[in-house]
Amino acid sequence: MDGSPRVSSSSSLPTKSWHAFWRSVTDGWRSFWSSPRIRAFTNVSVIGLHAIEWRERLRRPLALTTPTTLRRMSAVARLAYYVLPAPTRRKHDTSDEEEGDSTRPRARIIANPRSGTLRMPLALNQLNQVAAALTDAGLPVEVCLTERPGHASLLAREAVRTGMEIVIAAGGDGTINEIIQELAGHSTALGILPLGTVNVWARETRIPLSLPDAARVLLYGVRRRVDLGRAGNRYFLMMAGVGFDAEVAQRVERSVLKRIGLKMLDYLTTVGVLGVTHKPVLVRIKHDGKRREISSLMLVVGNTRLYGGALTFTRHAVADDGMLDIVTVGGGGLLYRMGILRNAFLRRPRRGPRVRYERARTVRVEADEPLPVQVDGELIGKLPMSFSIAPLALTVIVPPDAPDELFSLPPLK
Repeated sequence: MDGSPRVSSSSSLPTKSWHAFWRSVTDGWRSFWSSPRIRAFTNVSVIGLHAIEWRERLRRPLALTTPTTLRRMSAVARLAYYVLPAPTRRKHDTSDEEEGDSTRPRARIIANPRSGTLRMPLALNQLNQVAAALTDAGLPVEVCLTERPGHASLLAREAVRTGMEIVIAAGGDGTINEIIQELAGHSTALGILPLGTVNVWARETRIPLSLPDAARVLLYGVRRRVDLGRAGNRYFLMMAGVGFDAEVAQRVERSVLKRIGLKMLDYLTTVGVLGVTHKPVLVRIKHDGKRREISSLMLVVGNTRLYGGALTFTRHAVADDGMLDIVTVGGGGLLYRMGILRNAFLRRPRRGPRVRYERARTVRVEADEPLPVQVDGELIGKLPMSFSIAPLALTVIVPPDAPDELFSLPPLK
């Protein structure tokens, strides 16, 4: 028998070594979870789980709510925001057919997203809010955005064909001019939400420039029949211009500043430059069997009074009298031109020397040069051109306190 001492296997560990190993592991995990970063991460995770839980608690009752109830709640909130009191509604049966008729659009808003304040990010959202408020107040409307020049006319034509009561121009005077081409001679009324740069027609008839107040005019305003002027085959609501102002419109139309939303700045700059450099041109005017020649800086054919939002050249014009008011401004120096503008701005009865005021139903204007022609601020062509009146061709919605001197006939019943 071998008496040498036994040596234990190298793979076996003493019990104390195992205890020390596990103690080191647990101490490491404990120190890891007790670190400030891990604690913060855990707290944020717990908060997130609570938020998800409360979101689900809120979502369950909403999921049980019908779409009709949600739509009514949203409309009431929008209506309260714009403080538009709703007129008393007539009671209807609750049949599906009558409910469908009550929500069918009776009016179409045609908006030019490139016009004036609609370039601002919040303007289109505000327009949609007003449209929803009008619908809840008893005037169901739909909003259509124009995509290209001439698109407003197509949308207005479609509204007339489908029998809508009102076409609402949400834009400037150029948008209005496109729309009236299709409303002329029809009973569909023109409403205004002024979102343009100058908004001459809104200022002329005292339509408020804020959207909620202008929407109130659509609900509680009066309807009138007014004349439309005609330049060639193009209708105009306010005025047509030959010479100086048409040249301004032509240059602004081609300007880069207009494309980036600085139309008013470019307009004022161009007026200042051409006010000094523009030269008079010999034009021939024919009306009522008469013919005359005049060296003219500018010729204005007006259906209404306000010009450019601040000036008045055709100060005696009436929108429903079946006549055009014609003002020709003769040539002169800088002081003479400044005097003409001053008198027009201050609306003085005396226009100045070499200024002639006439009235006619038709007028023909010719010149040796192809002078540009603009209507309602939009360039449409060049001379020669004939101008005429289309009596009571358009229905408009205006405030009850619109200027009495602008109309000779009472509102429609």
